Amino acid sequence: MENIKAFTVTEVNLYLRQLLERDLLLSHIYVKGEISNLKIHSSGHVYFSLKDRESRIKCVMFKSSFSRLKFLPEEGMQVIVRGYLSIFERDGQYQLYAEGMIAEGAGELYKAYEQLKNRLEIEGLFDKEHKKPLPLLPGKVGIVTSATGAALRDMISIGRRRNPNIDIYLYPALVQGEKASEEICEGINYFNRFNKVDVIIVGRGGGSIEELWCFNEEIIARAIYESDIPVVSAVGHETDFTIADFAADVRAATPSAAAELVFPDKQQLYSYINKLQSHIYASMLSYIRDKKILLNKLTSTSSIRYTETKILNLRQSLQNMKEGLDIAMRDLLEVHRNNLYLYNEKLNILNPASYLNRGYAYVKKEKTGELVKTIKMIHNGDALNIYLKDGYVSVTVRTICEGD
Repeated sequence: MENIKAFTVTEVNLYLRQLLERDLLLSHIYVKGEISNLKIHSSGHVYFSLKDRESRIKCVMFKSSFSRLKFLPEEGMQVIVRGYLSIFERDGQYQLYAEGMIAEGAGELYKAYEQLKNRLEIEGLFDKEHKKPLPLLPGKVGIVTSATGAALRDMISIGRRRNPNIDIYLYPALVQGEKASEEICEGINYFNRFNKVDVIIVGRGGGSIEELWCFNEEIIARAIYESDIPVVSAVGHETDFTIADFAADVRAATPSAAAELVFPDKQQLYSYINKLQSHIYASMLSYIRDKKILLNKLTSTSSIRYTETKILNLRQSLQNMKEGLDIAMRDLLEVHRNNLYLYNEKLNILNPASYLNRGYAYVKKEKTGELVKTIKMIHNGDALNIYLKDGYVSVTVRTICEGD
């Protein structure tokens, strides 16, 4: 026995520890399993086991690594743990020292989320140039969400409190599950098709990544992008970001925050209008006062006097021209009046009726009405009409005598 080398328990455990830590595979390993016996110590360290149907590994995650997790581990959660294997020398028990953790399934979802986000971003669906501004005072607001969710009640309550004159239209839709994304798209398209509202709120309350996943679907991103009506995304809590948030014209941290953004406060609007009215009134007074000062300065300068004198001279010249035009028009009218009198006299002289007044007459054949100019046009027995100034006489020709 004197020649036998005996090791202490500590030495054995230390040797095994060194073997484990020098192994390339075991020094950086991913292990998946179900969390059990979870204990979060007051020191900030986390102790738990990973198990599957047949085996179990004890695990520890120190405070520094636990503080970097994006989620809180829970009993029964399926996870993938990144870390290294070593031995706790005191108990002689190997365990997994966890340095990182992702929820199994959530890691795949996150990967899909990142891939879709990058692809849509390259296509330009998230570009700021495409974002539409929210209307200052919408008359009608459309909401696409669950008809029974607390998010809807919060938005209606805030909207009614801030501005009861704005109409609210609901398109009820599932907000989680397989058919949720289709129903949400139908709601967005419905409001666009009938142009019923001025702005659309799409959202729901908080939840896990699986529950919110429908808002990470490509069809919703494209429906929001193609909407002619501004869309506000209001999904989950303040820390939740979905693809719909990036595609929307405005992202609200929560449904309540969306209502605050979309519904302008009536009292604030009244106050703002009153301020604008006071500002406009003061500006107009200031403008008029400045123009009066400028006008007083201008009227006191020689250039204004020269202008006034020139205007008076032009006005006098215009008056003289008017008087001369009046005289010329009167003279022209008098000339035309005299000429008209002369033309009238000439017409009276040439008028056949004037000859009748002097005792002359003219003769027409009774049958034909032909004017008789010579005795050669008549024969004995012809009926004639002799026209005097006050009538005519019907006669029958008895004798025709030629000459004087």
